[in-house]
Amino acid sequence: MRFADIIGNAREKKALLNQAKENRISHAQLFLGPEGSAKLPLAIAYSGYLLCENPEPNDACGQCPSCQKIGSLTHPDLHFSFPVVLSATEKIASSDDRRSEWNKLLLKNPYFDINGWQQHLDELGKNAVIGVEESRHILQKLSLKSYSGKYKIMIIWLPERMNFQAANKLLKMLEEPPEQTLFFLLSDSIENMLATIISRTQLLKIGAFDTDDIARYIENKFAVDQAVSYSVAGLAQGNMVEAIQMVSGDENQHVYFDFFVKMMRTAYAANAFELMNLCDEIASLEKEHQKNFIKYGLHLFRESVILNYMKGELVNLRNEERFS
Repeated sequence: MRFADIIGNAREKKALLNQAKENRISHAQLFLGPEGSAKLPLAIAYSGYLLCENPEPNDACGQCPSCQKIGSLTHPDLHFSFPVVLSATEKIASSDDRRSEWNKLLLKNPYFDINGWQQHLDELGKNAVIGVEESRHILQKLSLKSYSGKYKIMIIWLPERMNFQAANKLLKMLEEPPEQTLFFLLSDSIENMLATIISRTQLLKIGAFDTDDIARYIENKFAVDQAVSYSVAGLAQGNMVEAIQMVSGDENQHVYFDFFVKMMRTAYAANAFELMNLCDEIASLEKEHQKNFIKYGLHLFRESVILNYMKGELVNLRNEERFS
């Protein structure tokens, strides 16, 4: 993945490139941004730029052996650490035991959250953490000599999910980092991180996506029309993960729309029995679909209010939503 593959985020790209060009790369950087932002793709693209054999002024070349390995997530100097559901029976003790599943999901879609990761593993509802065994694996990997002769890079996804023992071991590594080693910590929220870890990192704030950027990405990725892409983008509120979950080839949008129209008409008719049946029907949906339906309903309410009071200005509704 290169910077060119990431839509938007011009400010963040410029900040990362300036670090490299001015030779002031911090050994520990905290990429802090909301769920659904480009933290993970940016960290991978930046790693690729730093490890590229023939970097261009503002991006990796994308052609050299190093770039090819980054693109397939097989570069020996690029490492990942991420939460897993620990299991003695399944012999899952660290992210190394889930690396093949991680690579598969990341190569398919670089925008996902912890729910998407656990859904990919069929482990929704279970407690995914970065445990103490993980810190031993990190130290072991980073103690090896760099394969490329450049940096060794450790991307830690959601460090706020480290347990206390693992966090303390990471702190020691940040205080005395191995030579030519970079730590990129990608966090949704720093509330549950050790203050001492935060204090030893350089902060880079990653913003949410612009509505236009999400709409363009959705149009290109899922081949939907502009009306659908902007409806989804407006509902996602800068969260690319939610936009991808909602679009689903436009099929779910129509299902949610039909549910919403039926619910409003039934409520207007004061048909309590039919409302109860409708509630049972919605309750039978998967949890993520229920959540997305609620968000979709809130979106329609908001846009309807804007439509009524602002005479159509700034309204983000498809034709079927506007005139139903």
